[in-house]
Parts: sequence; C-alpha cells; structure tokens
Amino acid sequence: MAPISPTGTRARRTSQSPLAMELELEKKEKKPKRLYKKRRATHAIRREQKLTLEKEIEELQVKLAETKFRALLSQGKVSESCHKRAVENAVLSECIEDHHLVMAHVRALVSGPQLHDASGVRPMRTRICLGADRAERRRVLHGLRKDKLRRAKCFLHERSFGIQMNTSYFHEERYETVDGDYFITRFDITPLHGVKGGVRAVYEAVLQAAVNIEIVISEISGNITVREDDDMCDNSVSQMRLVSQTTQGLLVENNLVHFFEYLTSESDFDGDGDGGYAVSALDFVDEDALYPYRPLERIRRDATTAMLLTSYREPGPNHDQEQLATEGELVVVITRWSCVKIHRTELDVSREVQLGLRENCIHSQDTFMNCVRDTLGLSVDAT
Repeated sequence: MAPISPTGTRARRTSQSPLAMELELEKKEKKPKRLYKKRRATHAIRREQKLTLEKEIEELQVKLAETKFRALLSQGKVSESCHKRAVENAVLSECIEDHHLVMAHVRALVSGPQLHDASGVRPMRTRICLGADRAERRRVLHGLRKDKLRRAKCFLHERSFGIQMNTSYFHEERYETVDGDYFITRFDITPLHGVKGGVRAVYEAVLQAAVNIEIVISEISGNITVREDDDMCDNSVSQMRLVSQTTQGLLVENNLVHFFEYLTSESDFDGDGDGGYAVSALDFVDEDALYPYRPLERIRRDATTAMLLTSYREPGPNHDQEQLATEGELVVVITRWSCVKIHRTELDVSREVQLGLRENCIHSQDTFMNCVRDTLGLSVDAT
C-alpha cells in the first residue's frame, strides 16, 4: 500500500511501465492539429465587395429604367409603337455587336502573322534567280516584267476594293515571326492635289526616285548607301544591289528588281481619260551569281512592293458635271502596298541596334514618297 503524505493524500507513483508510456505517446501523436484558416487580405475583400456592389447597381439601374418605362406606358405617355421601337433598337444593337465580334475574328485570321504562318508566301512573289551572264540576266528580268505588273494591278485592285479613292487611307502591320524574321507590311492610298502634268509627272518622279534610290537614302536618312550593280537600268526594268551602313556601323544589303509601265489615255485603266495610268512592281532576288548575299558580314533586307498611279477630276464648288471633265481639278492617286522583311541574323548585334534598324526601315518608305513630293514641288510630310 502506498504511503500517505502529510496532506492526507496518497503519493502518486513517479514511474510508469514501458507499455503505458508507449500508449500515452501514441495518443499524443494521434491528437489532431488545430487548423487555422488563412486570413484574406483586406484589399482583396474590398475589391470583391466593390465588384459585387457595382454589379448590383447596374442591375438596379436596368430595373429602374424598365419600371419608369412601364409607368409611362401605363399612363399613356409612351405609345405601343415607341415600346416596339425600343425593343427593335435593343435587338439591332445586339446584332451589330455580334457583327463586330465576327469581323474582329475574321481580321485576326487574315492578319499578317496568321497568313505568314499558314503559307509563308507573300502576295505577288516570284522566285528570281540570276546567273553570271549579263545578257541572260536581262532576258530573265524582261521576261518577268509583264507578269509582275499584271499581278501588281490585280492585287491592288482587290486590296483597295470598297475604299474611297478620294480620301487618304493608311494601314500597317509589324510583327516578328517564330523564326526571328521581322516584317513590316503597309498599304496606303495618297491623293495628290495640285500636280502639274498629271499621272505622267508623278510617274517620272517615281522613276527618278527609284533610279537614284541610293542618293535619296544617303541624303535624307543619313545612312551611307552605295550601289554595287551598274549594268541593269532602263525605264522598264531596273536592278538595285544596295548596301547601306547605318549610323551604328551595321551593314544592310538589298538585291531588288523594279519593273515599270506607263500607259497613255488610249488604254486608260481607270477610265477617266486624264492621261492614263502607271504601275510599278518591286521584288527581291533570291539567288544572284554576280552579287551573292553575305550573311556573315551583312543583314539581309528584302522588299516586295506594288504601286498604281491613277487620276480623277474633283468637282468644283458648283458641282457642274458638264464642266467637270475639262475644268475640275485633276487629282493623282497613289495606291501602294509593300512588305519589307528583315532576316534574322547570326551576327553579334544588340537588341537596341536591331530595334533601330527596324525603325529605319519603317521610315524608309516615307523617305521615298517625300522624295517624290519634293520632285513634284509639293509639301513634304514630316517623318
């Protein structure tokens, strides 16, 4: 029997058997831990409450508007026809919104990146391979001229469908492919007012700018540009083997062929009888035995372009149709589509320099048009 303590209670045993200690330890381990719920941030709770309240406010405003409308309708202040018109407007608005969504989806499907991923082929593209024999080179390029110009006219006719030719229009896409190439695609319509000489004068200005393109680029952009070829240049076909040095010291090479055509009013394309029309097409050379590309030294830049020059007479203040054909102002319209590709390079070029090269390519097309404007004596757009 355990001894009795001075306080009258039996003294507890201080020792336990090993089995008892093991059972007690298992009970402690099986005791579930208390779970604490993670407290949500105050700003998150308030944001959720705010969104809930805003949604309730919108629903209440809609109900209030419906209640007011029913009240006015019951009082005879709103006719049944007005109610029917309101319902029709709501349905029409919803249909218009659905139409916008469909058009947005279609535009995404026909955008530059999507079309590039689907085919990798640009409009009006023709593979051009030139050998070392100069006479054969001329025969090849002149043989391509008719088909290239026909394609350019057809493409621009379809691309400008539904667009008012008497107003300016501009659309541009810039994107980088998964392969690292950079594309700049542009379509624009530019009416030129006050041109003396009509389509013929604009055509000659375009021809002059194209033939002297290396001088134009050097003088306006500040990039030193030289022309390596000197054997293919006339008023119908012109090859341009250009090498430019940017302000950062980067070398960029082009090998392009320009095709031209001007037709008098006897074969007027747009039917206005005001001096005919002109068309030009530009494309890059894929392989050239005389002037091969140098990817280990230079960055390659390709371009495909189509340009159409037409004209129309703008009516005067009195809108006299009888005098329009002879006294209305003659306006020359430049319709142009272009696609520039900067090839991915293995050269050690920083990201900043690449971005600068892209910006330079974007402004180069404006440089060309400003040269045409300057030749015609028109104001030059700021770039």
